[in-house]
Amino acid sequence: MIRETSIRRFALKVLNFATRYAAPGTREWVAAMSREMDFIENDWAALWWALGSTHILFKRQYVPLADLSGVPRAAQCLRKTVRRRTMTGLFITLGEGAAFASFVFMVPTSMLRIGSGLTASAMLYMAYQLYARRAAQPPLDAASASFSYRAELERQRDFHRGAWFWSRFFVFLPGPILFCVGEVMSQPEYAHAYVAILAGFIVLCVWAVRLNLSQASKYQRRLDELQALQSDAQ
Repeated sequence: MIRETSIRRFALKVLNFATRYAAPGTREWVAAMSREMDFIENDWAALWWALGSTHILFKRQYVPLADLSGVPRAAQCLRKTVRRRTMTGLFITLGEGAAFASFVFMVPTSMLRIGSGLTASAMLYMAYQLYARRAAQPPLDAASASFSYRAELERQRDFHRGAWFWSRFFVFLPGPILFCVGEVMSQPEYAHAYVAILAGFIVLCVWAVRLNLSQASKYQRRLDELQALQSDAQ
């Protein structure tokens, strides 16, 4: 029998920590690593084995749920993700909105003022959408976790597709374009630079469309997964 030293006890604490904070569906993997560590005789090797398990905490990919018992944990992780996205998004959009709003009073031409004003308005609209689609309050009991999880998945899916996405996309589009056109008109000697910026902006817009539709598809797959688990449980 392997003697339990302070190093091995610390390794077990590391594994327990990883199990507690791992994403839904990955805790079984960490638990398997914990069982494997029982066969590692060297304490330092066991510690490195345990530390290796913590990389699962930094993986962002979603692991499918094994059964409905994982739904409360999945709902909690989703709320944390949405809350973090909301706070980051609000910080960026409100900061950009304030910056472009100040440009309205600083830039020299009407075209630049219009572009700045439209961009500032678009940023405020994005901030409103982020706030409106922020994470809902957690369920009061475990029995309502599945309902809460489903509702949150639907909210986030719809944020990335349909009217919510396309409205903010088309609201945002005109401002930067007019701003670049205004810069070309006011500083023709730098036209090539602003044309390159505009081309980069268009590429980013195409990427944003693909990213948002991909996110919507991911949330829909989670909804289908939850529906399948609920059907199997009935």
